[in-house]
Amino acid sequence: MVHIGVAIVRLPQIRESVVSISHRQHVFEVDHVPALLRTLSSANNHQVDLDNLVHAMPMTLRKHTRDLTELTAKVEALLSDVSSLRDRIAHNEATLDGRTQSIDYLLGRVEFVRRELMFEMRYGAREIQPEGDVIEVKAEILSQEKLEAARRDGIRLNLGCGHVPLDGYLNVDRRALPGVDVVSEVNGLPFGQGELAEIFSAHLLEHFPEEQLRRELLPYFFGLLGNGGELKAIVPDAEAMIREYTNGTYPYEDLREVLYGGQDYDGDFHFNMFTPDSMVKLLTEAGFETPTILERGRKNGRCYEFEIAARKPATSGQAS
Repeated sequence: MVHIGVAIVRLPQIRESVVSISHRQHVFEVDHVPALLRTLSSANNHQVDLDNLVHAMPMTLRKHTRDLTELTAKVEALLSDVSSLRDRIAHNEATLDGRTQSIDYLLGRVEFVRRELMFEMRYGAREIQPEGDVIEVKAEILSQEKLEAARRDGIRLNLGCGHVPLDGYLNVDRRALPGVDVVSEVNGLPFGQGELAEIFSAHLLEHFPEEQLRRELLPYFFGLLGNGGELKAIVPDAEAMIREYTNGTYPYEDLREVLYGGQDYDGDFHFNMFTPDSMVKLLTEAGFETPTILERGRKNGRCYEFEIAARKPATSGQAS
């Protein structure tokens, strides 16, 4: 009975507690359960997205890898094209440089031939006899003062100077070109035996046949030089040109032109070719001593040349 009485006394409190619990349940059901359900739904959706992403990742990576591989191949192809283009440009530049040099050479050659032809037309350096034989040029001193000055120090001749006179020499040519001091054939110089200190020539000796050099011209030069006098000559280096031609570094056209002369005008024909050894032999046979090769295989325009020097013995008699 006591318990029943207590329960009756506490009934209002119990009723309020039940009402409060019911209210809280209602609030929870109305306010919190939907939010919780939305959160769970969102989490489920995120999980689905994550699962999809995990499943799609390998495929995406493979696609990106393929794209990267294709892009790399395209870049490499582009770099190869650029390299090829660079090589072609370099080749074209080298070809252009070679053609520019050829054009410069041809222009120089044309100008040289023009001067030669103009001189022939103006002054008629070579007269023709009625029967067609060429008359040799009569020797003439054009610069007497220079000759007298040269006698004091020793006469040094630059034979066949053409349009390239040299300082310190009496410049000799068969034409009265600017800078020429003596007009003469090289085998009929207006000087006596033993009167000269030096004879120099550049690209002259190849214009004479071998036997004429051996029998006439070199003995003649030997006689004109005083004892101890020096002969210097620059001639095409056949040995170097043939070697370079064989190696494929020297064009046939250049080889042919240098060996036979340009043949553009009278006097531009070559009748001989030399090697350093063959020239040493020729000079030794003519009586010169200590032939010395000063330069060999030297490039000069389209020509390879060598330079040689030899002396008449200090106590030599005159060559016969």
